[in-house]
Amino acid sequence: MKLDEVDVKILEKLQENAMITAKELASELSLTTTPIYERIKKLQNSGIIKQYVALLDADIVGKSITVFINITIKDHHSEKRDEFVKQMEKLKSVVEFYHTSGSFDFLAKVRFANIHEFRDFLVSELSSIHNISDIESQIVLEEIKYSTKIIGLDSI
Repeated sequence: MKLDEVDVKILEKLQENAMITAKELASELSLTTTPIYERIKKLQNSGIIKQYVALLDADIVGKSITVFINITIKDHHSEKRDEFVKQMEKLKSVVEFYHTSGSFDFLAKVRFANIHEFRDFLVSELSSIHNISDIESQIVLEEIKYSTKIIGLDSI
């Protein structure tokens, strides 16, 4: 799907505030509500807009400890790798999970209420996955910049 300038502006506005109404978008973009609504539906149906979510304040909801965990697996055969991925996806503390290049095979972002929860996660949950050969963790001391916005949409 080729995006035009209006599509890009709609996507930028929705990334800033997914609660913005079609009426508000129409006003900001100098269009009527109907074409805005139709464009949003087209962007949803094409899969460009995957979903709408509420971004929560981790401190307020009691999950203020963020840890990035680099993981290396022992067996890289597709069957063993897929089994490892399925086990990781089941872990509720894992909020993001990536297959990466470099020194480690995977990167997981996890959230906890306190350091004891993190320790329990390492000892009880992560260590029970048999295909892991190495784990390296970094506890986040301060979140300096965080965004879910994808930039550079005009190049699509």
